[in-house]
Amino acid sequence: MSDLAAHDLSPVVQSVEIDASPERVFELFTDPDQLVRWWPDAVRLDPCVGGRIELDFGERGNVSGEVTRFEPPHGLGFTWVRGIAPDVTTLIDITITEAGDGRTRVELVHSGWEAVPAADVDEWRAMHGAGWKFFLGCLADLAEGRSVDKSWGG
Repeated sequence: MSDLAAHDLSPVVQSVEIDASPERVFELFTDPDQLVRWWPDAVRLDPCVGGRIELDFGERGNVSGEVTRFEPPHGLGFTWVRGIAPDVTTLIDITITEAGDGRTRVELVHSGWEAVPAADVDEWRAMHGAGWKFFLGCLADLAEGRSVDKSWGG
């Protein structure tokens, strides 16, 4: 059996600066009608701590979880349970802060990799790191009025 200690279990951290207010960015993360414009194909979100979140990515699968942090307009967190691995729970934490000059900084931390089987952890961390970078770019595109192509191949 593989030893998890041989793998990088540090959080995946991605950030982006967006030319929009924290309130607008938070709305794009929490309004289902806005979320589907830049991230999942369908979403259900109960916007409160303890609420459910369900994200459907079509052929790429689905994710569900529970909201662990809901602090408009500066913070959102939820557990991340992939449909293909219902016994593995990781954690997403998003911090939204003013960056000056009407800009907002989004920092997303995806942690809990020790819950992933050792044989899969490197692949999962790499895939999620690339995915978060791509989709935060889509978020910035939408917030800044550019067209959004959310067809990620990862």
